[in-house]
Amino acid sequence: MKASDKRNGRSCLPVLIALTLALIWGHSLLGRELSSKESGFVTRLLTPVLELVVGRGNVTNLLVRKLAHFSEYTLLGTELCLYFTLKRQDGKSGFLLSTAHGLFSAFLDETIQIFSGRGPSVTDIWIDFSGVITGSLILLLILLSRKRRNKKGTFPPHH
Repeated sequence: MKASDKRNGRSCLPVLIALTLALIWGHSLLGRELSSKESGFVTRLLTPVLELVVGRGNVTNLLVRKLAHFSEYTLLGTELCLYFTLKRQDGKSGFLLSTAHGLFSAFLDETIQIFSGRGPSVTDIWIDFSGVITGSLILLLILLSRKRRNKKGTFPPHH
């Protein structure tokens, strides 16, 4: 990867992270009724697929909501870890910084819900944080596997 490509990637990532946070926090700003309608729609949409995993009749709004939390924060963790790893040229600090920022984002997300009338949930913070850790670890595993194939051994690898 050329230095200019790396700089462009680093400059696009903050925008992508901001958009992801806007999506996450935007959902938290929704009132109870609108959030429930949205969850119902997504649940109906995903039920046929999720029933293949959890069994017929076992897909609930609660399950879909928790999967949404985990998925959103897995994406955020991946983006944050990539950003900090590229910025620092170090996977360990990229992981630590991404998880710290992800935990703060999850805490802020639940704080926003106080003002939307939905109320915060400590359980959701843990689900969100586990998503951040998962996304960060997935990215690190991809980068480490690429590093092993790269003869130069730089981290992250570039071509």
